[in-house]
Amino acid sequence: MRSLRLGIALIAILSAALGAPLSEGAAENNMPVAYLLTDLPDLSNLPDHLPSNAKDVVIAKVRLERPVWGLGGRHREGISNDILFARVKITEVRGGSAEVGQVLDVLLGLRSDHRNFTYPYTLDQLTREYAAVMYLAEDGRRRLAPFPISRDQYAQWSAEVSTYENLPATESLRATPGFRE
Repeated sequence: MRSLRLGIALIAILSAALGAPLSEGAAENNMPVAYLLTDLPDLSNLPDHLPSNAKDVVIAKVRLERPVWGLGGRHREGISNDILFARVKITEVRGGSAEVGQVLDVLLGLRSDHRNFTYPYTLDQLTREYAAVMYLAEDGRRRLAPFPISRDQYAQWSAEVSTYENLPATESLRATPGFRE
C-alpha cells in the first residue's frame, strides 16, 4: 500500500513538473508553505502572512508537546476547514504576550488553501525546536501563520517523510505512545 502511495505521489510530482508554467501570481499562490519553521522568518512583511483581523499575535520558539494530530474522523465526520492540530510549548518569546513554558493549542493547514505544506512528522522532526507565528483568528481559535518555502525544501521534507514511513514499525511514529492510525 505504501509503495502504491509513493508511486502515485511520484507521478503527481512529475506531472506537475512537466505541466505548463504558471503565471507569477499563480506560482506564488501555489508555493508550498511551512507553519513551523527552523529559523525565524523575515518579519518585515509579517502582515502579509496574517489575516487582517488577526489578534494577539505571538512570535516564539516552540516545541511540540505531542505529535501533530489530523482533524476530522475516518468517515470525515467533524470536518472543518482546519486540517491539523498541534499542542506547542513556548520555549522563547520573540514578540507578543506569551510566557516561556506556556502551552498553546494551535491549528495549521486550511483545506480551502489547496497548497502543500510541511509539518513535523518523523521522530526527529517531532523533537526539534521551531519558530512560529501564532495568532488568534476571528473564530476565537489560535492558528499558525504560513510562510512560503521553496519547492526544494518541500521535496526534501517529502523525501524525509517517505523514508521514515518505510522504516520498520519499531523505528517509526507508530511505535510512539499515543499514536493511533
